[in-house]
Amino acid sequence: MAADRSERRAPVIVELGIFSGRPDPRWPLDPGAAAEFRALLAGLAREDANPPPAPGLGYRGFTVTDSEAVRQVFNGRITGGDATLADPGRTVERWLLGTLPPEFEPLRPVVSAAIDG
Repeated sequence: MAADRSERRAPVIVELGIFSGRPDPRWPLDPGAAAEFRALLAGLAREDANPPPAPGLGYRGFTVTDSEAVRQVFNGRITGGDATLADPGRTVERWLLGTLPPEFEPLRPVVSAAIDG
């Protein structure tokens, strides 16, 4: 029964906040990657502090949309859903960058540098 429910879930869509004045790159996660994303979130601790706003230009994190929530993943925090989650090692951001499709590969070094600061 649980497998049937997961098969009917809406696709998980990742959007990389990077551009100003043109559409940001978007791509779907395959079901296995979507399950891995949810497992990563399940392992994170809740945080009470409000995250600082993303900058107006340049890398602004990832937006992940699925049937459960729209989540913002930026600067070691995941907001959206029912809680803010702490990810001080920025593991989720790095993992999402790892799902970047080949057509967006030229953006990888820019985003990687922003994450690694």
